[in-house]
Amino acid sequence: MKTKFAFSPVAVAMAAVAAAILPSMASAQNCKNPESQIAMNTCAARDYEREDARLNKAYRDVIAKLEPAKREKLREVQRLWLSYRDLNCDFQTDDYVGGTMYSLVHSICLTEMSKQRTKDLKAMLEEASM
Repeated sequence: MKTKFAFSPVAVAMAAVAAAILPSMASAQNCKNPESQIAMNTCAARDYEREDARLNKAYRDVIAKLEPAKREKLREVQRLWLSYRDLNCDFQTDDYVGGTMYSLVHSICLTEMSKQRTKDLKAMLEEASM
């Protein structure tokens, strides 16, 4: 027997309003003092996005300075490092899967590992510029 689901016009309208409001609420989060788990998760995700952008910039800067043979090696290393980072953070946060803190601790792990890799790439850039 098939069950039919019917959505009331009020429920549809509420969902539309929520879809319109939630993204603007997320962008207005006070990340200096987040007051809810959702705010902490949103801010941690935003921190990771920022750090990932820095990592990508540092990587592009180093790649631009390297000779072709070293450039290809670094590409391979970076692909492997990204896989390692993602798998490591999955492993480190496995106990949180399904919980409200998972997103927060996973984003923090990705951010911290990306920060360190950015430092490593910037050191490579300094060496390549010598």
